Formats: sequence, structure tokens, C-alpha cells
Amino acid sequence: MKVTVSCAQLLPKIGDKKYNLEKMKKYVEKIMEKYPETKLIVFPELMTTGYEGTPEMFQELAETLPNGESMKFMGDIAKKYHIHIVYGFAQRDAVLTDVLYNSAVLINSDGEAVGAYQKIHPFADEKKWCRAGCSLPVFDTEIGRLAIMICWDTAFPEVARSYALKGADLLIVSTNWEDPYSDDWDLITKARAFDNTLHLVAANRIGDDGKTLSFFGHSKIIDPIGREIAALDKVEEGIISAEIDLSLTQKERARYYTFFKDRRPDVYGEIVKPY
Repeated sequence: MKVTVSCAQLLPKIGDKKYNLEKMKKYVEKIMEKYPETKLIVFPELMTTGYEGTPEMFQELAETLPNGESMKFMGDIAKKYHIHIVYGFAQRDAVLTDVLYNSAVLINSDGEAVGAYQKIHPFADEKKWCRAGCSLPVFDTEIGRLAIMICWDTAFPEVARSYALKGADLLIVSTNWEDPYSDDWDLITKARAFDNTLHLVAANRIGDDGKTLSFFGHSKIIDPIGREIAALDKVEEGIISAEIDLSLTQKERARYYTFFKDRRPDVYGEIVKPY
């Protein structure tokens, strides 16, 4: 299956959900005008809120699936263009309503928020406001089986490998990877694609929230053997897009990269032992 995927590399405004949603809408329109065949658009981590907020800010702006403010807003846009959209947001647990997650939602081409991935590896100050997720959902869609990671999750080979073993067709990364670690980011995204012979599409943000961190962009679309198809390696807002052929995964796994055929799970027990 061939599908055109796109990333929006943006600077959100801290604490201003309305502004951020309007910017996301504007960039969907830009992408669909320039790349009308697009079927999936990926936005950065915590795109609706910004990153360096207070626990009180995240509590105020958090949303509950499937009918949060941003989901209704972006759902209308997804339905209009018949596209899938992934973006980061602060998620409120539907039952334990004081519990928040750093999440990424998948909106399908009918405009429905079909599910969200909760970041399994919160990083640094995120732990002050969000709880770690504990599941690895793979979403069945008309464009394939989609798997989502958020930022620091990408540094853990186990996450992407688990998705591959669950039959994912595409790895999606919504991230706020910060300076000065652009070289690490470039290497890690290629490695996760290559490790699993899967395409990977990753949207990072730029700029700062006026506090301690800054972000460098380097949004990527990478093929199943770790080669960049498209990238925006500049600290600027913009878009990238590429047509990817998801059938390459099985072709490459059969041709040479027989990681899954030759793997030996019977001797990998150390991987899941506490360090």
C-alpha cells in the first residue's frame, strides 16, 4: 500500500489552546493545498498546550477522549479532507479525573478520535504533572496499522520493537526533542526504523516556551532501512511530505533484513529484567 504522509513542524504558544488549534488548522490547509494526496498529518508533542507549563496549566487544558475540545475541532478538519491526524495533548483520565497523561490522539478520516497513546516514558519535569502510560496500542485504519510513540519513547528500542511484533505498518513519532541533542535525534529515528524495517514519520517542534528549553525541529520521514526520504533540518516552521510504500517492509524482511525470522526470544530474558 502506498500512502502520502506529512509532518507540520511548528512553534506552539504556551498555554493558548485556541491559538494552537488555529495554527494547526492553517497548516492542515497548507499541506492539503500543496500535497493533496496526503492521508496522514503528524503534529508535535503537546501541540495544543506547549511543553514547559505548570501542573496547574495542564490540569486546566487537559481533555478527555473522545470528545475533547481539540478533538472536535480537529475532527471536523480531518473529516473535511478525509485524512488522519495525530497530535500531542494533555489527556485526562476518564475515571480518575485528577490523573493526566502526556498523550497523542489519532483522529481518523471520519473525524473520530479513535484512541490515544499515553507516553510510557515521561521525561524530567513531565513527571510533575503526568502519569506514565502502560500500553502499546496499534490502531487499525484504512491506511494501515499505525503505532505512536512520544519523544523520549523513541530512545527505547523495546517500544518500537514491541509495535513491530504486534504487526504495525508505520511508526509515528510526535515529539519535543530539545537542544542540543539534534545529532542524537537524527540517529535514533533512523535506528528505530532500521531496527524494525518500518517506515517512521516524526514531527518535532521548534522554538521555546520562554523558560529553560529550546527545540530544533528536524522532522523526518524515514524508510524501512533507515534512509531519510524527507526532512526539515532547520529551526523554522514548515512542512514535509512523502509518498511511502508500506509493502516495502515485508519485501525488505524477506530480501535481506531477516531480523524477525532469525530472532531468538528464548535468550533475550535479560532485556525485561529490572536494571
